[in-house]
Amino acid sequence: MQEEPMASKHAQDLRRRIDEASENLSRQLQGMDAHLERADAPGEWTTREVLSHLLFEPGFDPAATLAAFSEHDYPVVEIAPGDTFLDEQRRQLTLSQFRDALDAQRRRVLEYIEGLEEPAFERRKARIPFFKQFMGTDEITIDMYLGAMFDYHWNDHAGQLEKIRQAVGLDSDAAAKPGGVGA
Repeated sequence: MQEEPMASKHAQDLRRRIDEASENLSRQLQGMDAHLERADAPGEWTTREVLSHLLFEPGFDPAATLAAFSEHDYPVVEIAPGDTFLDEQRRQLTLSQFRDALDAQRRRVLEYIEGLEEPAFERRKARIPFFKQFMGTDEITIDMYLGAMFDYHWNDHAGQLEKIRQAVGLDSDAAAKPGGVGA
């Protein structure tokens, strides 16, 4: 019987961090079924808008994005930080459907990175102009990209959901981990 190769150290570390961000987001969504259209303040995003934003544009495939990262001739990956990507289909989704869609994206990322060899995490890059303002470069490794997407992006929006929880009177025992990068 042939043993499965063990995931690289980068993949193991990223899995832990991605799972922590997912658990943090999940805690904020507990009891929020009836509050999808609520925001914490006028002009702020609703729960539905936050979740739609986290899914990125309709049809987004995180594994395809990661597969585009290269060791040479870095592809450009555009990010629209202020877009909720809320379309008619997403206006109809239940909280459970949003959770399932986000979990499917998380699983796609994990499946992809578990197949990568250790050097790929640092050698393969993409140009992400949006990241230059807070990372000092637009040449972003897979490791940096996934760290930004989960450690910061998901955790920042979990913090936003925590504010909505408080605004609608749900307990705040689900304290979100603060992130460091906006949008």
